[in-house]
Amino acid sequence: MPPTYAFTYRIEVRFRDCDSLRHVNNAVYFTYFEQARLVMGETLGLRRTLEEVGLGLILAHTSCDYKAQLVFGDQIDVRVGVDTIGRSSFTYCMEARRVRDGEVVALSRSVQVVFDYAAQKTAPIPDTFREKLEALVSGSSIGS
Repeated sequence: MPPTYAFTYRIEVRFRDCDSLRHVNNAVYFTYFEQARLVMGETLGLRRTLEEVGLGLILAHTSCDYKAQLVFGDQIDVRVGVDTIGRSSFTYCMEARRVRDGEVVALSRSVQVVFDYAAQKTAPIPDTFREKLEALVSGSSIGS
């Protein structure tokens, strides 16, 4: 089943994102996906929900499958969804799609772990946060 994307963030490719071959350097895609995740977390109140109970997130894994080139001036819509939810971690699925022709240029997955920075250890996903994640899996809207 295709993922349900709950959030979209538009990014314009900057000149500095490109390498000597005049296309976006492979490492930059991770920055695009990170930016979309962070903006989604702020916009939907995910970060605040964790901070209210003294927790945060750490990135445990990320990957990217490259499908097509991007060049200076391209715009992409990075779409983010929640794929799976575990005891203390969850997985984002992400897609970068070029605006001018709708082509998927990259796909990404990242595993986020709920982390107690004071205790320096992972923590179970709090119920309030889990409810928001489950709503994103189903494609429902969540309150911030």
